[in-house]
Amino acid sequence: MTTIAVPSKPGPMGFFKTQQDLWLTRGGVVALLIGSIVFFKFLLDSQPNLIAVDLSVGRLTGAAECQNCTYSGIAATNRTIRLPQTTFQNSFLPCKDYVKPGSSARDLDVDKYFKVAVEDSELLHAAQDESTKPLPDGNPKIAFLFILRQKIPLEPLWERFFADADEDSYSIYTHPSLWIDQFPNTSVFYNRSISTKEVRRFDISLVDVVRRLLAFALLDSNRANMWFALVSEACMPVRSFPYIYDYYMNSTTSFVEAFSPLQRYKHWETRPVFKMSQLRKGELWMSMHRRHAGMVVGDVTFYRKFKADCRNDCTLDEQYIQTLLHTLDPKGIANRSVTYSDWSNPNHGWSPQNHYAGLINPELFKKIQNRTENLDGQYMDSSDDFNHTMQTCVYNGRPHSLCFLFARKFSGEAADVEALLKLPKSVLGY
Repeated sequence: MTTIAVPSKPGPMGFFKTQQDLWLTRGGVVALLIGSIVFFKFLLDSQPNLIAVDLSVGRLTGAAECQNCTYSGIAATNRTIRLPQTTFQNSFLPCKDYVKPGSSARDLDVDKYFKVAVEDSELLHAAQDESTKPLPDGNPKIAFLFILRQKIPLEPLWERFFADADEDSYSIYTHPSLWIDQFPNTSVFYNRSISTKEVRRFDISLVDVVRRLLAFALLDSNRANMWFALVSEACMPVRSFPYIYDYYMNSTTSFVEAFSPLQRYKHWETRPVFKMSQLRKGELWMSMHRRHAGMVVGDVTFYRKFKADCRNDCTLDEQYIQTLLHTLDPKGIANRSVTYSDWSNPNHGWSPQNHYAGLINPELFKKIQNRTENLDGQYMDSSDDFNHTMQTCVYNGRPHSLCFLFARKFSGEAADVEALLKLPKSVLGY
């Protein structure tokens, strides 16, 4: 008679034959976990540390809110406003991506880099670090950042404008195209050009140039640059320097236009960095406080997202900074530009109205100077706000304030420049 062995069910220890086998297996699992943790820690320690920087989200600290400021009023000639140290919370810059080992802001000779090439990563990291420190000694300055495709045809007007300014109240930095010759030593723009990179409109390269200009101005410790105004060779001031200086120094917000654009600009994936509803568009020609300049040069996440994924109808120079600042600090920007441009012609193409000699007269500038609503800017042209509820110009919380400090576009034709130079000081203020 054949006996058939029937397998028995596993006991309380499951498939382990003895208690010893069970404990040996548990010990092996624990050892594997400890080994993995040690190995992971070794990998972390072998990488450069992360630099933690504080980012306070909210309004800029302005003259009216600053407890440590000494400011004798809007008409004062001795402006010694001092802002408390600004820090940037929850923004982390990996050292390995942005700075060479051992580098720091102190290692950067800014005057040297006006003449030689320098990596963007080195500049941006050091500039972001510099922006979190107290403002350098000296009168707070406006840094004028010129992005140039050609020599400045309106240079005589700018010379006239700066002639009314205290040299301790402004700085100039230019990024010329590769083929532009240096300015003569008699020019206010002489020796103010940073090292040049190739740039294309609507491209990430134009964003790179903006960030490079901001970085140079932030790192220039010989100048207490508090405000940063982006301008082009087709742009001109429509106010006197003292007016513009006081307008900036008394403002509690940066002047960055950031409106929700038409649907055709929204056909790309913005998550997980930000929601599509947070996408913003606006003029490249913006003006920002030192605090926001530090946020722009210190950003990593938004920049990489735009560079990698922003494609269809994506004008990076008109969307990246606008979206960044709207998302991180919506109350800190005035949601408008202080540079006038006329987009009212439905057949404008990719550029606003060009003001030729036949259109240049005192009435044109009085119209621009007296504007308290943005009636013909890019917002009116490409915003999804069809009722145009944001057209009023707000200054320090006051709606229907005077809007503009600069205007564009003006050609470089000799007749147009001559017509501008004939305008009396009573019209432009300089």
